[in-house]
Amino acid sequence: MFGLGNVIAAMSFLPVGLAADRWGGKRLMVGTWAASTTARGRLGGELGIVYGAFFLGTIFASPFAGAVASAVGLRGGIAVGVVAYVLSTAITLRLRNIPPARSTDSPPLPRSFWTLLAITPLAAFIAVIVNPLFPVYVRDIAAVPLERVGIFVGLVALGAAVSSAVNGRIADVLGPVPAIVGAGAVLTLGAATIALAGRGEPMLALGSLLLGSQTAANPVLVSALARVLPPARSGLGYTGFQLVYALGFGGGGLLSGVLYDADPLLPLLVQIALALPVSAAVAVIVSRVIRTREAIPSLP
Repeated sequence: MFGLGNVIAAMSFLPVGLAADRWGGKRLMVGTWAASTTARGRLGGELGIVYGAFFLGTIFASPFAGAVASAVGLRGGIAVGVVAYVLSTAITLRLRNIPPARSTDSPPLPRSFWTLLAITPLAAFIAVIVNPLFPVYVRDIAAVPLERVGIFVGLVALGAAVSSAVNGRIADVLGPVPAIVGAGAVLTLGAATIALAGRGEPMLALGSLLLGSQTAANPVLVSALARVLPPARSGLGYTGFQLVYALGFGGGGLLSGVLYDADPLLPLLVQIALALPVSAAVAVIVSRVIRTREAIPSLP
């Protein structure tokens, strides 16, 4: 269901991106921050903050999720989440309007965009391979009591928030290669730590924190995307990126279930084996795209 849900959600991305380019971003909230005029030297860092902020709700909510589920049941926990979602939507609707890009033509999407699009599913696939059944692993294999399972999920989210913000800044200062390869190395270390932790909760906590680096490459990819897209096609370009990311994410989620059924350690072992090689390949391609692509005038 995790993987299938992502694939179904992805079907809406392209129509929404086209609408955002035509009518502006506030109504649809897709691609608006990627289309801003943030200075190029700060793109990675500021996008990292956006990704980091995305995980704050998970950080705050996860430690209480197990206790809520134990007290009021699973449906009660879902009801609490629905209320939070409604509040979030209400706040979003108060954001200042961001008008569509004013352009008399629709320039073609550059070749560098298609290159980034081709490597994105690989990054998404390796990022998600452990996630869908991680709480199940913590409960059934590591034997953590239900009321404490959310703490480890929250640690993953905390690691994701911190690593996204830090990695975006690293990419701005040192370039995409150390940022993406470093994220792959930390992710490998995190998966290995969890696999070796057994039922030791301190080691499991450390591994969970390091596992959050699975999202650390995202700000680097999106900042590279913002550099190569013509402003008039930003909505379409960003939602195209989201589409292929969701397909890779969903595919990784589907495979995660198959691997876990065979052996609960297999998702971790696959991540240990592939995270660093895939990250290195993605880093080299992103670096070449950024180096060879001319600056877009609207992104100084």
